[in-house]
Amino acid sequence: MRVYYLFKINDSFSKLYYNKTYYLYKMLEEISKSSKNDFIISYRLFEQMATAYDKTKINSMIYKKFMDDENYNKILNKHILDDGVEKTKLTVYNTYIKIKTNQNISAFFKILSNEENVFVCDFNNKDYFWLNKVV
Repeated sequence: MRVYYLFKINDSFSKLYYNKTYYLYKMLEEISKSSKNDFIISYRLFEQMATAYDKTKINSMIYKKFMDDENYNKILNKHILDDGVEKTKLTVYNTYIKIKTNQNISAFFKILSNEENVFVCDFNNKDYFWLNKVV
């Protein structure tokens, strides 16, 4: 099972780290591992790096794409796709999108590739990439 976190990186960080993905990944990994004592510092760094998602827009975009698919279900900010081969749950948060899937490449990636500067991290498998380079 893969767990992907999709972050919308702001333009300046995107330009700076587009070809230095390892460093961007390590910063996000450190932020995700930070303790409560370092929360304020980590949050401020994250605010400089990333921008918020428009949850309404993202939810609507995904729903419109899959609404006629009988293997798709939506509950609030959660989108579930289970077609017998792919079992994926996507949750939209303000600052990131979380995708839990049994596939290396989720069907949701193609829809989300329309968003600019999306950086994908799988912290468990130490995998990371720009979404537009994969889709």
